Amino acid sequence: MELPAGVCMLAPARASGFQMVMENEPTSWIHNLVPTNSGSDMARGQQKIQSQQKNAKKQAGQKKKQGHDQKAAAKAALIYTCTVCRTQMPDPKTFKQHFESKHPKTPLPPELADVQA
Repeated sequence: MELPAGVCMLAPARASGFQMVMENEPTSWIHNLVPTNSGSDMARGQQKIQSQQKNAKKQAGQKKKQGHDQKAAAKAALIYTCTVCRTQMPDPKTFKQHFESKHPKTPLPPELADVQA
């Protein structure tokens, strides 16, 4: 629908949030649609901001939970290394048990002599 020059066709804001405005040149009516700032847009904008803040907080919480790496923690706990087979163990008791069962012919290292198995 073409509007003659100088004719203004105004319509109330619809649910879509658009209303007609007049331009100096005759154009198709669809080019005259401009967004309106209704109260519903403002409320949605506030919801969007709150949602983004909530999501950012949730993402930070998830990142914090994922920060604990079990493999890295387990590897750091393996502080004793068998001198024969280079197997790592977490404590001297386990180390002594390993040494006695896997390497019975090899003499015990001096650090395992006083450990209670």
